[in-house]
Amino acid sequence: MIQGINASQRYIAPGTIKPANASALEKSSKVSQTEQIAKVDSIEIRARQEAPVTYETTSNKKLDSTEIASLKSASEAATENLRKLVEELILKQDKNYKSALEDSSKEGLAKLGLTTEDVEAAKQAVSVDGEFGVKAVSDRLVDFAIAISGGDKSKLSVLVSAIDEGFAAAKKALGGTLPEISQQTYDETMRKLNEWANETDS
Repeated sequence: MIQGINASQRYIAPGTIKPANASALEKSSKVSQTEQIAKVDSIEIRARQEAPVTYETTSNKKLDSTEIASLKSASEAATENLRKLVEELILKQDKNYKSALEDSSKEGLAKLGLTTEDVEAAKQAVSVDGEFGVKAVSDRLVDFAIAISGGDKSKLSVLVSAIDEGFAAAKKALGGTLPEISQQTYDETMRKLNEWANETDS
């Protein structure tokens, strides 16, 4: 059964008149669309920022005079450290070597302020496998030299020069003569450095 229609009620065709809150709905719709666009834009921008995977190389970059001076200074400091290491190790090697050769009599050791234990420790230190033996000292020198060169074999002459200076300084400090063990250490150091320089890179 059809209900009666009051005079106050009117029939309005859909879409002909906007509801009272239509402008608010339109604004809300526009804001929502703007938010969506903003979200899309921010996603696109972020995607662009993360996209580069490769890094720009600086191999073609020219160094300025300050950078060149800084690199040169660092290189000189590294070779000076090598020279000092050589001198320090050779002087310690000499001290242990001489202690190992001392007369073990209590009277002789007492004059030098040494004990029989000191002599035994010195003998062990300069032995084949000792801390100040030929192998250990030459290994330390060569390892340090290779490390400061960055593995660059073209720097061999610079490394050899620093090592020569270190041995010369130790020799001077010891009155102009190196003990036999230090001469052997020098020969072994040079042999190992040349062996490294002649290795083929794999």
